Amino acid sequence: MKIGLQTWGSDGDIRPLLALAGGLRARGHKVSMVVSSVDNKDYSSYGREMDFTISHVGKLSYDNKTVRLVTDKIIAANNPLKQLEIILAYYFNPLMPEMFAAAEQLCRENDALVGHFLHYPLQTAAEKAGKPYATVTFNHGGIYSRHSRMVGIPDLGKWMNPYWWKLFHFLSDRSIGSEINKLRRSAGLPPIDKIADTVWISKQLNLLAGTSAISRKQPDWPDYHHICGFFAVPETAEKWTMPDGLKQFLETGPPPVFMTLGSMFSLDASPDITTEILVQAALLAGCRAIVQSPWDDLRKFPDHPQIYKIQKAPHHYIFPHCSAVVHHGGAGTTHSATLHGCPSVVIEHIADQGVFANELERLGVAPKVLHRRNITAKKLASAIRSVLDSPDMKKRAEELGAFMQKENGVKRAVELIEKRFSPGESSSRRGSYRKKVN
Repeated sequence: MKIGLQTWGSDGDIRPLLALAGGLRARGHKVSMVVSSVDNKDYSSYGREMDFTISHVGKLSYDNKTVRLVTDKIIAANNPLKQLEIILAYYFNPLMPEMFAAAEQLCRENDALVGHFLHYPLQTAAEKAGKPYATVTFNHGGIYSRHSRMVGIPDLGKWMNPYWWKLFHFLSDRSIGSEINKLRRSAGLPPIDKIADTVWISKQLNLLAGTSAISRKQPDWPDYHHICGFFAVPETAEKWTMPDGLKQFLETGPPPVFMTLGSMFSLDASPDITTEILVQAALLAGCRAIVQSPWDDLRKFPDHPQIYKIQKAPHHYIFPHCSAVVHHGGAGTTHSATLHGCPSVVIEHIADQGVFANELERLGVAPKVLHRRNITAKKLASAIRSVLDSPDMKKRAEELGAFMQKENGVKRAVELIEKRFSPGESSSRRGSYRKKVN
């Protein structure tokens, strides 16, 4: 088959679809992918390594000050729908015309389409073209079930949860649905409601790119939802050389705590404030730490023998050497930490991250979630210490990692795509899958 993929967002939104594209290509399909990176990151090297075409569409030109102000707005909203509105307004809608044009071209050139769940331009183009379309989701908390809470809302039981979901559908249709239906009208398609169930999730095939240990399938989910396992980019597709200083740091002491907030670093008037909390927490906890910050401001902090500062580091290179991971609860970092047997300390910033934080606590691999609005170095240090002083938590994290290692999310997703969109090819080609793509 010819399969087109399209995604948008930061690293955590793009890497899973890169992994899936690589798995489809390894299976013999002709693959093309369109990426819209809000960080303006170039992913071409991944395509070259995994032998598929990547096109980059759209470019945002916000300066650091604007990014910080926007992130402050998102955090201050304290409402999952309002947070999403802000994200879409600043990071999605400005790119929408270019993304839709690229989506229409993907539909002309391919037999089937796979897209990021928020990517309504691709969904619209696929419907217009009459092409089969699958979505990739990252958080089970966004899938309706009377047995589970909606993102940002406490679990009120199977009798009350549906009312919150109905309210969410109503409000999201009124606030976000207007942009979607504007595009649909321009494409000659009728307006649509309940966008969370009809646009963001394909009723042909929805692939959840997460481990079944964290994302639990609910009994009232329709059969087009499939929990596949984590979509990991193969190590061979990512070239990175560990700095000599980091190598020496890892070799000359006990395993450190890795501290990163991913794309959520710009939360205050200055990123220094956030970085200072991480550094001071590590010192108060009495542990060695690797502090990752994308900001040049990191160099302003004085060197300390307990702290190694770095701007970027692929998780699979670093996490096997770490005792725990402090992070924001994003889907990618959550799964990377657990995959490598690391307990977590989660600092929730936006509503969907709390879903993962609560699941990690349920599994016994993280303490109670911390919240960015009231985080202090002392609170964070206490949480870190509770993890490092718990052999049981480390053991459970290693057991969870071993379970995840046995899953093969990409392989499962590829098989589901073939079964749904080309059933005649599925059985005959199953054996050609290359194990290097997992």
